[in-house]
Amino acid sequence: MPLYTISSAFQSLPIEIFWYPAKQKAVATVFLLKGLYGLHNSTSVDSWDTELIEVLNDGYNFVCINTARQGTTADERSSKDAFVGKTFQEECADIQRAFIYLFDTGIMPSSSKIYVVGNSFGGTTLLGIPKMMNKASGIVIVGSGCGKSPTTTKPLLTTLYDEERLLAPLRSYSGVFAFVRGSLDSVVPKDSQDKIIDSARSSRIHITYTIIGAQHDLTPMRDRMTPHRRALLASVLHHVISLA
Repeated sequence: MPLYTISSAFQSLPIEIFWYPAKQKAVATVFLLKGLYGLHNSTSVDSWDTELIEVLNDGYNFVCINTARQGTTADERSSKDAFVGKTFQEECADIQRAFIYLFDTGIMPSSSKIYVVGNSFGGTTLLGIPKMMNKASGIVIVGSGCGKSPTTTKPLLTTLYDEERLLAPLRSYSGVFAFVRGSLDSVVPKDSQDKIIDSARSSRIHITYTIIGAQHDLTPMRDRMTPHRRALLASVLHHVISLA
């Protein structure tokens, strides 16, 4: 798994790009965008991104991005303090910069179809990167919202675009759109999720999956039976790619 590092406009800190080439002939390249302050760890065994890579890396290239942040240890780099002073726009710019880098260097084949899975705040961030979104043949958004609390003091969230600016690019998206959410999600309000779903009506194919008994991270609430997250996300992504 090659790791590439480029510089961010945020304090000239590094952006880390993890490139997982398909083990066999690749039919697509999939970008995995993590949630708020999320840090990709290639050795993790219980994170949704590594689960997807493990299941589907035979036929798909995967890309994970650690955006620029402060701190040295994994705990420091995945905390809100690591993002103090960084804006939502700068966070979006980091991901776009990584996306362009892979194209410009030829690491990602120009002929490869692009797909994006955005989990929670990762999906919200994707909405703020219209150039990337519009190049994607299909997008999967998992439990994301589009609004912010007027009282929030969390880095990135305080500078989140207003709903109209954030959702406007999605209204003209023409690829395959899928939204996945747990019926017991207590983190992101359902009406905020619904606004994203309703804004994607121009998509060629529009799918909403509600996983009964699942929480925000798609794991089951206590004593509930739901599909295993690994199999669920792999099935959704594979289905979206087959439709594009």
